[in-house]
Amino acid sequence: MSYTLFNENGHLTKALLQKFKDGSLSENELVLMSEHICLCETCADVLAESFNDNELADAPLGFEQEVISKIKNKKKSNTQFVYYSLRVITAASIALIFVFSNSLNLLANTKNKPLDVTPISLSSINTVSVSLNNFSRKIINMEVFNNEKGKK
Repeated sequence: MSYTLFNENGHLTKALLQKFKDGSLSENELVLMSEHICLCETCADVLAESFNDNELADAPLGFEQEVISKIKNKKKSNTQFVYYSLRVITAASIALIFVFSNSLNLLANTKNKPLDVTPISLSSINTVSVSLNNFSRKIINMEVFNNEKGKK
């Protein structure tokens, strides 16, 4: 089997290429041929150039319709994206118009008077704070004087 696959230079024979085109190679022969073509650039070129234009494979049935439908779906999704983008741009523009126009000021300046809020009186809190501060100073002074008397 292997003596018919390769010639004396180690390249694929013309008979092997013809069997490949006919589809009459065994699995082992096909594996050996594929491995050799992966490693040998000369044989890969010979195989590629061995096909004529009339020997090229035909597309499977329904392939053309499938490609056309995918193109139409892509165009449809692009159109949907454009419409979505236009809606977003319109909404953003309207929002910006409201923000930077006087219409919001008119809505905010209704005839309701604002509430007058008077701050709470902090005098009682200040009085308590001063009293606590004085008390803590007295305690500190007593401790300091008691410690000094004890040391003498």
